[in-house]
Amino acid sequence: MEVMHIYKVNVTRDEDAWMVEVPAIHRVTQALNLKEVDTMAKDLINIMTEEPVDTLQLDVHVQLPETVEAHMAESKRQRELADESSRKAAAESRLAAKTLHGMGVTLRDIGTMLGISYQRAHQLVNA
Repeated sequence: MEVMHIYKVNVTRDEDAWMVEVPAIHRVTQALNLKEVDTMAKDLINIMTEEPVDTLQLDVHVQLPETVEAHMAESKRQRELADESSRKAAAESRLAAKTLHGMGVTLRDIGTMLGISYQRAHQLVNA
């Protein structure tokens, strides 16, 4: 059984191509798209080390431009805020339904007042 060597691969964008760096062999190649990265990296490693391609494992790291990283971080922050807002909205809906139910309002009327089905009103009252 052949021992599989794991090669770290760093991928960065450079104008119209992806730069594929394999630090362990001190070499760089290019890929036109991310789908090609594995093939290009393995071919490069094979050429430089003569290790069979089918024994190679890659640990690929795609480095996004800083501006994209900033957008992704903000996107994550906004999703977390939205999730928290959604949880708060659900809690408020439950409180509204329970308050109305405590006042003797029927589930059908609660549903009508809150713009939900009476089945959903039942779920909120019993949550």
